[in-house]
Amino acid sequence: MKKVPGFILALTFWLSGLGVQAAWAQSPAMSLAYDFSAAFTYQGQTVSPDSEVSLEITLNNLGLRGDTFDFEVTQAPEGWTTEISRFSVALTGIYLAGEERASLNLLTWPPEGTDLIPEGEYPLAFRVTSRAGGKSLESKTILRVASRQKSPQALTLSTSYPEISGPSDGRFAFSLDIKNNSAEDSLVNLIANPPQNWEASFKPGYEEKQISSIQIPKSQSRSVTLDISPAYQAEVGTYPIKVKAETPAGTAEAELTINLTGTYKMRMVTANDLLSVATQVGQPVTVSLYVLNEGSASQREISFLAVKPDNWQVEFKPEKLVDLPGRGNPTVVEMTVTPAPNALVGDYGLGVSAQGEKAQSALDFRVTVRASSTWTWVGAALIVLVVVAMGLTFRKLGRR
Repeated sequence: MKKVPGFILALTFWLSGLGVQAAWAQSPAMSLAYDFSAAFTYQGQTVSPDSEVSLEITLNNLGLRGDTFDFEVTQAPEGWTTEISRFSVALTGIYLAGEERASLNLLTWPPEGTDLIPEGEYPLAFRVTSRAGGKSLESKTILRVASRQKSPQALTLSTSYPEISGPSDGRFAFSLDIKNNSAEDSLVNLIANPPQNWEASFKPGYEEKQISSIQIPKSQSRSVTLDISPAYQAEVGTYPIKVKAETPAGTAEAELTINLTGTYKMRMVTANDLLSVATQVGQPVTVSLYVLNEGSASQREISFLAVKPDNWQVEFKPEKLVDLPGRGNPTVVEMTVTPAPNALVGDYGLGVSAQGEKAQSALDFRVTVRASSTWTWVGAALIVLVVVAMGLTFRKLGRR
């Protein structure tokens, strides 16, 4: 038997090893040792123009042995910067033990100086390669940039007339609409913050009772009225009032405004409050009228009017007051009354009124007309003559 040379045996064993390795690489055991999956976690994502773009990647080593995986971004919008990171660290590769899983992030942002991403659709893709297994996988997704519509608030509070003007002693009513946008019935608490010493109360629609809360079914609305009374002698000006509606699910607010124009009150009096005068037929008599503006707002263009008997004359000096400041000193107006020349002796009624922009005052006078002094002396002379004549007559008859 011939002896086989040693180098031939060594070459035979080496070639056999290559065959074993080739068979191993093609065997099911090899595929179990090295396998993986890689893809975008969300296959389609929408962001707003002002958002940072971060797309999650799931990398899973399915093999039984540890492996190193290299990755790269293969598609992105032109001019954009991209990177793959984990825990805020930029990476180009990662080692995973057998059956280990990792979450990565593909970060991308538009060119420098772009504050908002233009709306549209942007394709993105990355590739992962296994060093040991030699396998490569590519995953693609579409990034959609669009303005997001805000979800409705759980509660809304609105009014058609948020600003009202009126006098300081007036009463102001605001109609408020409250809508429950939540999916559950809600008890809504009502809160108003008027200025100090003002009064505010809520009332349900078309009712007079006061409330502090109201039950509103889901997806329905209710109307309430907010009544506000300013403080006594509140100054002229603009007063903001905040109204709030509260539920456990949310809060809604509304800004209301009240413009106070002041109070309007005017009074006309006489000295010692006397409302009667006396005069003679055809003779004028003068009465001093004191006009007071007791409101906080000015009264302008105040005129005077008299309701008098026929053929009487009534004059005012001055005929008109141009401006009467609020809560100021009284202004004197002289009223002269002249009875008609043919007026009979007796008492007469005379009405006098002062008319301002938003206030007025009136007085009723009694004017007593007496006979003139001339006719008094004539009457007295006639009486004397009658007495004398009667005396002479009795005397003459007595002698007979």
